Amino acid sequence: MSLTRRALLAGAATGAIGLGYARRSGFTGTTDSGDGRTTLTFATWGSDAELAAFRSLIAEFERTRPGVRVRLQVEPYAQMFIDMDAQLQGGRAPDLFRCDYMTLGMYSGSGQLLDLSPYFTEAERAAFLPAFWAAVCQDGRPYAVPHHTDTTAVLYRKDMFEAAGITSVPARLEDAWSWEEFDEVAQRLKEKLPPGVYPFSYDWQQGGAYRWLTWLFAAGGRLLDDTLDAPAVPSPQARKAMDFTQGFFRRGLVPPNSGVKSYGYPDSLFTSGTVAMAFAGDFMLPTIAPALKDELWGATFQPRDVAAATDLGGNTVVVTRHTERAELAVDFAKFLATPAAMRAFCEQTVVLPTLGDLLHADFSYAVRPDLMDVFFEQATVLTPAMTAQTGVAAFGRINAVLQDELEAAFVGGQSSEATVERIAAGTRKALAG
Repeated sequence: MSLTRRALLAGAATGAIGLGYARRSGFTGTTDSGDGRTTLTFATWGSDAELAAFRSLIAEFERTRPGVRVRLQVEPYAQMFIDMDAQLQGGRAPDLFRCDYMTLGMYSGSGQLLDLSPYFTEAERAAFLPAFWAAVCQDGRPYAVPHHTDTTAVLYRKDMFEAAGITSVPARLEDAWSWEEFDEVAQRLKEKLPPGVYPFSYDWQQGGAYRWLTWLFAAGGRLLDDTLDAPAVPSPQARKAMDFTQGFFRRGLVPPNSGVKSYGYPDSLFTSGTVAMAFAGDFMLPTIAPALKDELWGATFQPRDVAAATDLGGNTVVVTRHTERAELAVDFAKFLATPAAMRAFCEQTVVLPTLGDLLHADFSYAVRPDLMDVFFEQATVLTPAMTAQTGVAAFGRINAVLQDELEAAFVGGQSSEATVERIAAGTRKALAG
């Protein structure tokens, strides 16, 4: 079905700014030989679609600022932050780089990033959805521009559901399966599917252990207390979430090789027919769509317990603290988050916007636009309280704790009680530095 959001009326606030602007603003960085243009370096990783979108937006930025060039420095994701750490330590950092929300706190908390407070008016701050603005702030100060987000929904194979006699799925967020209803669906599939085919897989691989927190939040729990300085686990909610998710493996509802330290994403299990459902981010749709006919699969919402919850995916754009071209770098970062630029990037790469006005816009997504309403609606349950807990400076270390302990519980047989206790101890140690 087509999206029903009202058409976006606002265009990009770009305006021509030439070399004279750069000189008046004190940009003294390197210039390309022969043409005298001021050069910004923007480091990123990306899929083919993401890199094409960035190059198109860079061309537009350069067109409206004739004295400026943006050099795209492309890194593999696996190497991105290793290289960034070395460049920051060696004084060779780019002017800007792409940074996921989970990693942001490590850089903002260590003084590596430019405080963007002077560059954003109250109206500009308010244009972003509160959860995403909160995600880029440390002690009330913004250190990144929320560029886009992605979130998880449940993809399902219609043919497998039909074979199992499951004739309907929730079509509205408020009608999402309860945990008990989801468990019944999974058990029904397990009984009807052939050997070697599993009810579902979950997207907590490749550094995504933090997505387990969706179950904790849905149970009404927290990882950190209100101060964000101490763990809020162990708790009855944490035990409930751990018992439920550990049961996925113990009861054979997921492939045994789909733990948090496995290498593949759920998309390959879904397209190969190994699972009937995949908890998957919208950014996976361009990979899945060519492998399956549209009529074979659909999307519905994540199950809920006492609350609906989801994970914080997506990326920000940051400006390094010691850039000699701070104002120009901020100008480029803000340009990427103008309504027109953000909309173009989201449409090409099949991700979600962070600007409030764009939630009501009519998007022309490159892949499966009929499914994107589900992801839009799922993202609305994300709260500032959820993002604040994953935005602390120590979260990179906390995520490593989650990865180790969840793997021990899911694959190694560690008890639910011991796992929650060890997550609490590891989180406390991570917060202490």
